[in-house]
Amino acid sequence: MLKNIINLEGAHMLSANEQKSILGGLPVQPANCKCFCYNTSNQKVSAYCFSYCPDGTIPGLEEGSTGNCKFPLEPKPEL
Repeated sequence: MLKNIINLEGAHMLSANEQKSILGGLPVQPANCKCFCYNTSNQKVSAYCFSYCPDGTIPGLEEGSTGNCKFPLEPKPEL
């Protein structure tokens, strides 16, 4: 199957930095929480708010994001 994907017209291999920016296997973040990072070409790309950017920096908050981002696995306080 990989050969079929690579042989698609316009397909190309991803660089190591591009592979690091893929958001796979992470919990879904709240809808009111939108973050961004800058890639190696200095372009702004969407990012997961609860992890570091590929270059090790902390993601920035998108304009219009409430910033009320709670980590999805945050323990609930005892009553």
